[in-house]
Amino acid sequence: MKQEVELELKKRAEEKRNLAIEIQKALSTAHGKKLLEHLSSICKEHEPTYVDQNPNGTAYREGQRSIILNLRAMLSKNVNKVIQEKAEL
Repeated sequence: MKQEVELELKKRAEEKRNLAIEIQKALSTAHGKKLLEHLSSICKEHEPTYVDQNPNGTAYREGQRSIILNLRAMLSKNVNKVIQEKAEL
């Protein structure tokens, strides 16, 4: 049972690394950078998400913001390190 859990965790980690690589490839192009800039503005990356007297509105905006924050986290992963790790396997 423990081995199954460990294998599943390794599989998920590998999938996450692969996804980070693909996101970095896609968003490193000129078109990708333009898309990221657009997403940043519509997802309120650098704006307050609080909506006065409206907790649902605040939650909605926080949900939007979580998208761009997730993409930024994926972009900050060290792709070269991941590629090197794959080559060593």
